[in-house]
Formats: sequence, C-alpha cells, structure tokens
Amino acid sequence: MKKQVYIVDDHPLVVDALNNLISKSDDLECIGSSDTIEKAFADIENLQPTLVLVDIQLKQNQNGLQLLKKLRTAFPNIAVIIISMLTDDTFVDRAFKLGAMGYVFKEDTTTQIVEAIHTVLRGDYFVSSSQATRLLGHLYRTSQKEEKDPIDRLSNRELEVFLMIGEGMPVKEIAANMGLAASTIETLRSRIKTKLSISENEKLIRVAVEWKYTQSKPEAVVSS
Repeated sequence: MKKQVYIVDDHPLVVDALNNLISKSDDLECIGSSDTIEKAFADIENLQPTLVLVDIQLKQNQNGLQLLKKLRTAFPNIAVIIISMLTDDTFVDRAFKLGAMGYVFKEDTTTQIVEAIHTVLRGDYFVSSSQATRLLGHLYRTSQKEEKDPIDRLSNRELEVFLMIGEGMPVKEIAANMGLAASTIETLRSRIKTKLSISENEKLIRVAVEWKYTQSKPEAVVSS
C-alpha cells in the first residue's frame, strides 16, 4: 500500500514539481495540496495522510510553523517535513523543536528530497548533507558558549511579526494577518526592539528587511 503525502506550498510550480517527484516513487502518492493553513488543516483532518510537506512562507504572510504546531497537537502520528528556501539555523531549530522530523532546502536535489521522505517514513529524522554540516557548526558554537544570535532570542510569535516587518507591513496590516489587536502588535514590536537592542522603529524595519533579504534564495526549487 502506498504512503500518502500532502503538500502545503503557495507556489504552483513547486507543488507540481513535488507531485511529479512523488509520483515517480512506487511506494508514494500525493493525495492533495493547499496554499493556506486553514485549507491544509481541514484537508489533513479529512484525508489523514501519512506525511505532510510544509513550506514556511505561505500566502497572506501565513507561517508554516503555525501549521506544524497545530498538526503536532491534533495529529501526532502524521509525520511532517519542512521544505523551505529559508536556511537560517533559527528556522531549522524551531522546526525540529515544534515537532518536524525533517528539514529540506528547496535547492536540494530530488535525490535528497526523496531520501528525506523515505527516511522520515522509517521513523528517523532527516537533514540534508549541507544542512548537517551547518548544524554541526551551530552545535559546536553553542558548546563553546559563543554569543547567541539575537534573532534566536525572539519567541515564535515575535519572529513572525519580525518577518512581516521585513515585508514592509505596517502594524495594522500585521494585526489583521495575525488576528490580533494593533496594540498587541505594538507590544510585540517593543519586545523585539528590546531583545535586538534597537530603539528606533526605522532601524527595526531596516534590520528586518536586511535579515529577511539574507534568507531569500532563487526559487528554482526542485532541481535534478
């Protein structure tokens, strides 16, 4: 019996590429996809796939880590792999802490993506070879008690706000996207500034934009 895979990504070309990739494996089949958290959760609740591939950056500035957290609570037996352009250790660390069993870069080869799926379906964790090297370096730096990256100090919600600030979104728009009061976003923004040792809103915007820019990579995604 084939293992069923569900895809959560807001780029149609990526979904098609992953779908085609999965269809080439005799033991796998793609049973659906979505580009929003709400539809994905509803579909996953109904379809009960074996494994879900989740992108972090989704439509309407939704964050795939939110979906990951919901899935781990509601459906702990469904395996989740994050597949993203975001390569910063911050996202990798948080994804695993929230319950992901794999983290694959969209620039990774098809061989590694298929390997990730099969590895996780066996019940093991997966990181790509390039990522493994980075994580080892990160663990070494941590063991040497070097200064922590300021971004790591942000909570998941603060990081979400920080990413939207990097998109150039004003407070009211961030509040609407997150379903929170503008005053709550103001509070979160103040906490971010404190943790990053920033006093002016203009500098916060600049830092957020620059940091987000460093995370962006070409969107070719699934290459052979």
